[in-house]
Amino acid sequence: MNMGKYGSVLVVDDEPTVLEASSLLLKEYGYNVTSSPGAEDAVRRFQENSVDVVVTDIVMPSVSGIDLLRQIHDINPTTPVILMTAYADMEKVLGAIKIGAFDFIIKPFTAELFVHSVEKAVHYNKLMLMEKDYKHLLEEYNQEIETLVAERTMGLMSLTLADKIRNPAAVIGLTCRRMLEKNEVPELLIPKINGIVKEAEKLDDIVKEFQSLLKNKKSMFRYEDVNEVVDSIMPIIENMVTSKKVEVSYKRSDSPLKVNIQKNLFQIALSHLVKNSVDAINEGGKISISTRESDNICIIEVSDTGRGISPEDIDKIFNPLFSSKDKRFGMGLPLVKRIVTEHMGEIDVESRPGEGATFRIKLPLRWSQNI
Repeated sequence: MNMGKYGSVLVVDDEPTVLEASSLLLKEYGYNVTSSPGAEDAVRRFQENSVDVVVTDIVMPSVSGIDLLRQIHDINPTTPVILMTAYADMEKVLGAIKIGAFDFIIKPFTAELFVHSVEKAVHYNKLMLMEKDYKHLLEEYNQEIETLVAERTMGLMSLTLADKIRNPAAVIGLTCRRMLEKNEVPELLIPKINGIVKEAEKLDDIVKEFQSLLKNKKSMFRYEDVNEVVDSIMPIIENMVTSKKVEVSYKRSDSPLKVNIQKNLFQIALSHLVKNSVDAINEGGKISISTRESDNICIIEVSDTGRGISPEDIDKIFNPLFSSKDKRFGMGLPLVKRIVTEHMGEIDVESRPGEGATFRIKLPLRWSQNI
């Protein structure tokens, strides 16, 4: 933060009288001034202090003002640098401007000219900082807008797909029930047909909860043990990994982890996380699933020994618009995050390329049972 009324200026000159006079003049006009007798000291002071503008003599022993300009811009390319010289060498002036000098003052100069040049430079620096802040804000707002549009699109697509799934499932269930009612099913097939009816009803329940989620309606939460929810999908997970000969381990919490949960939707979320791990892993790899409690929080972890996620991708994988080059990430992870958020939970990921990934879901334990 600038301490002066109008800004902070670093003045560099190897002539003590010029350095002192320039510094005092700027202080009188309300600037916070840092004085330096040479380029090496100036670079150190520039790194240690908040500086809006650098004013430097060109001709100095050891390191010239032009070389100092280059060093300052290597540290911060937007900092204005004003060069002072006693020689009106136009070739040198043009050369300095080409490499980024903000202004060029010929000695001797009037106080008015000197202060006016510094004032312009401070104003320019503040405009550059504002532009940087506005660009950052604009990027954030654009990202939020894109995410909202993508989530809306995902919701509409998913609702359409849900309807297309629900209708055939309802027809299958109804047909099977009628076959059973009319005794049209051979006795050996009755258990299988009953199983089809049961699965069709389960699919209908899943689709209804899914539609409620996407429409932001209040779905049916039940007070259940997360361990039992994970137990219920372990057979599905084992089938998912069979083709790749992947080893799956499950470390279950010793004590119940009671949360208010939409069981069917949460099964979908866990299945997506495991599928993501399966896609990232080679034959013979390992997937680990665990549940535990920490500080009144239920933690579910899904880890794999797959190829991991690059640093540039890791902050984007829950964005509905994002898809990596190998098409690993699509709408699955954004849906997982949506489901976890619906449960007032959080999800994060730790990963390094070539070292696998760990997805971690955190849910609050012991809500009120009356949701």
